[in-house]
Parts: sequence; C-alpha cells; structure tokens
Amino acid sequence: MLGPLALESKAREGAYMEPRSFDLLLSRKVAELEREYDVRYEAGAIAPHDPSLAKGVFEAGFRLALEVGVYLVDEGRRVQFGEEELKSALASAKGGILIGEGGDSRVLEPRRPGSGVRPLVFGGYAGTPTPPEIFKESALSYALEPLVGALDHGSLASVGGLSVQRGAPSEAEATVAELRLLREATEEAGRPGMHLLACESSVTAVGSLAAMALGLLRRSDAQLIPVLNEMKVDRSQLVKAHVGLAYGVHNAALVDPVVGGFARGAAGSAICAVAEALLSLAAYGASYVLIHPYHIHLKATSSRECLWVEAAVGLVGENLRVPLVGDVWPANGGGAIEMLYEVAANALVASAFGLHLLGPAPANGERPHGTGLEARLMAEVGVAAARLSPSDAVELAESLVKRYEPSLRNPNPGKPFPELYDVRRRTPARYWLEAYLEVKKQLADMGLDLERGATN
Repeated sequence: MLGPLALESKAREGAYMEPRSFDLLLSRKVAELEREYDVRYEAGAIAPHDPSLAKGVFEAGFRLALEVGVYLVDEGRRVQFGEEELKSALASAKGGILIGEGGDSRVLEPRRPGSGVRPLVFGGYAGTPTPPEIFKESALSYALEPLVGALDHGSLASVGGLSVQRGAPSEAEATVAELRLLREATEEAGRPGMHLLACESSVTAVGSLAAMALGLLRRSDAQLIPVLNEMKVDRSQLVKAHVGLAYGVHNAALVDPVVGGFARGAAGSAICAVAEALLSLAAYGASYVLIHPYHIHLKATSSRECLWVEAAVGLVGENLRVPLVGDVWPANGGGAIEMLYEVAANALVASAFGLHLLGPAPANGERPHGTGLEARLMAEVGVAAARLSPSDAVELAESLVKRYEPSLRNPNPGKPFPELYDVRRRTPARYWLEAYLEVKKQLADMGLDLERGATN
C-alpha cells in the first residue's frame, strides 16, 4: 500500500544526499531522457505539433519518477518507488470523482484533447495573498459566476493585524478564517455546496489540520498539497496528505516545474511534470492534479514555453488517468486588457489539450487585482475551445499571444479589487466590463463561437 506512511518508511532506508546533488542528478537525468525519447521544444511554439509526442513524454516521465525518485527535504534522503509500485499508483488513480455537495456538486473527470467534453472551471485568486477586508467579497465575485463550478481563492496574509507565520498559531487562524469566509461567500451566492479547493493559507500542515479538526473542510472539498521543486516533499505535506486521506477529503496535488530551472527547458519541464504527477499519486493519494509550469524569468503560465508544457501534459492525460487542471496565471492584473488576452490564450490551449481550468490568478499571483469577470471569460473561452481541434485552438491562441507578449517582461499589475468591482451592486466596474466585451467581440471576429458557452 502506497501513501505518506509508505514514503516515510522508505525514507528511513533511503540514501542520504545533499539537496544540490539531488538537483543535479535530476537535471542530468532529464537531459538524458529528452534525448532518448526525442522530446523536443521548438523555439517559439505554444503547443506540440505532433500528438505522438504524448507517448515519449509519458514514458520519459515514468522513467524519471522511477530512476530519480523523490527527495524528503527534512531528512535529506532520496526515496525511490519500484516499477510495480508506480504502476499500482497509476491503477489506483481515482479517475472521475464527485466534488461539492447537493445541487452544487460536479463530476471532475479526466479529459482528452479534442473530445468536446467541457472543462470544469475553478475560479479564484489561487493562493494570491489577499487582505481580509476584501477576501469574502472578491471570492463572492467568482462564486456568482454561473460557469464557475468550484472555488480556489486567495491566501490570507494577516489575521487580526498579525502577519501570518508558517507553522504558527497565525497560520492555523488564517486557514480557519479562509474557510469561514469562503463558506459565507458561497452561501451568499446561493451555492452552499460548491466545491472548495482550500487551505491556501496553510503553508505547513498546521492550517489544514485546524480546518479539518473544526469540520470546516468538508469531505467533498479538497486541500492543496504541493510537490516541492523539483520532485521533493517535506513532512508537512506528508502529514497533510495522510490526515486528509484518513479524514476523507480530496488531496489536490500542485505540480509546478520551473521552466529554466533544474527541470531544464519546456521539454524537460513537461517530463518532470509527468513524473511529479505520478509521485503525487504514490505519495499523496492525489484525487486530482494541478499543472502549473512556472517560467524562471517571466513567471506567467501564458508565456510560450509554459503554454507548451500545459499542452504537452494535457496530451498525456489519458495515460495518467487522473483529472488534470491547468492553472491560468497571467502576468498582468485586472484592469489591463493584456490580462484578458492572456486569459483567453491560456484557456484556449489548456482546454483544447484536455485540461480543466483554474484561476485566473492576477498579476502572477502576487496582487489580488482581479474579479470573477476574468473567470467568466476563461470559462467561456474554455467551453468554446473544447469544441475545437487542438490545432485550430493553437492558431487562435497564436494571434492572442502576439497582443500581450511584449508586456510579460514588465507587466501591468492592474488595479485593486474595489476599483474593478462594485461590491454593493455585485457587478464589475463599467470600464472593466467594457474591456471584457471588446475582447469577446475580437474573439468572435476571429471565429471563436462564445455564445454556445455563455450558459451553464
């Protein structure tokens, strides 16, 4: 039986290794597998042109997980799973799952490129540090959007005027406050059973454990558990996963290879993302996996290389047998039209290549400058993209990339939530709504049918 306890047991027998040595071992193996499986990134591409690449990316990712293993940071030990253990983890992947409750429940299942199956949309700031005074109202702006089926909102950076510290009572209090505010938001939206991907404020296990102990995290909800860069875990994440499995919540793994880091370029990052997804099944018992390539210089998932990684991993989805969710992290913030182009391009690629959608996290997830309106656009484009062939979606996305790409190195952080959204009327500010409508018109002029996706 795999899982957090099995990894702890294996770690006690694992080889001691310096973190730097593990990083270099991983990087060398990634380079070797890129060559062996002929996984290449064509400079400037935003998605693979050859669907047969999926086989090579999956097999290389499996080999990487098998031959390098995972690094337990707290003990400085390298832990390896056997081939049959990894295959068992794949076989035990949950596939389709029911998330949320009652009339607000949704089925989250693996998608395939070009299948026509609509993506499930998770709306919210996706961990962006958010002041308590705007947390509920900003979450509500997403919960009110009919096409948003689940929430993944921000993290609380302070509670009661006290900045949150990892592993401290403030982390527990912040996570508890996060859950309570999210509950209030979904209830006010008339969607009390909406699935929450939560505990964004829980950097260690402290916050998640507090939320579960108080019954604030329902069994139909999920807690976020990252795989640390690259192919690493720590005891806090293992404790989260272990208690989550025992309690019965969903463990949502976050896989975020750094493009340009030890995973090398886009090709290596795709291989590494597959390996980390496999390891999250083995170590965390993950119910679903978030795919979030992070560009070492540009950060945003809307960069060409990161779009390519999301598309490549989407092609592998059928092999992984677990729902994959593509993070949408634009560089620009709300109020900047470039953000809307980023969201549209990212949603086109991720949805057409078989991923569900999450976000958009404004301003590279650094400032809470966004509203549910951008999630509406992401959802509408994602639904329309599901009806396209991947190649047609790429053609449309290419033209959008050219409109925002110059801004990626010096993005516009946008405007604060109160300047983007009328809280009293619960509607976007007029100028921001007009920008959204203008981008929708441009997308329609390009041939994207958004009207069929405009209703739930």
